[in-house]
Amino acid sequence: MEALATLNNQRQFDFQNNGIEVMDLETLQRTYKENDIYGNPVRGIYHYQVIQRMTDICRRHNLNYEVEEIFAAQNKNRTQPGVVILPQVEQTYGEKAVEAHVLRRIFTTIRILNGDTDELTTTLVVAYHQDGIQAAIGPCVRICHNQCILSPERSVANYGKDKVTTEELFGKVDAGCAILSVTWMRTEAESKGSRKRC
Repeated sequence: MEALATLNNQRQFDFQNNGIEVMDLETLQRTYKENDIYGNPVRGIYHYQVIQRMTDICRRHNLNYEVEEIFAAQNKNRTQPGVVILPQVEQTYGEKAVEAHVLRRIFTTIRILNGDTDELTTTLVVAYHQDGIQAAIGPCVRICHNQCILSPERSVANYGKDKVTTEELFGKVDAGCAILSVTWMRTEAESKGSRKRC
């Protein structure tokens, strides 16, 4: 419970001493929003909006879910680093303030609780970074703190060799959630039917 309280009241990040920073969605929303010269999000959508769209999809399919983890990671990319601190914003909010950080590498795990067992977990993972957005959904899909999606055969991205548009990416996640929802409902109905026969 103490860790959750810390996340909810998070005022600073320390990427100089921490390679990653874990946060909640509200904290992520408070970070500096990176725009292009026309005032639009650099990748067409902000990082927190991607997570909101993913949870909206889960909700629309009546999936029981929890946002298990959101974390940002620094990298050593000189031309487009994963984290940038804006000194002019620090003057207003304070040193290392959450609001003064541009976060370009955000990773999220959304755990689908329907049908969850000790042996099998189903997750929706999202990577939002300098190249674009990548998502994967299915059993035993993970994203680890070294920013690698495990089970990449279940993933879709709006960059790279087999890229799709951002809307197609959300469409594929929507289709994956629809399949999970139907499978879960069918399993629930079958288990209720077998209990009645006993």
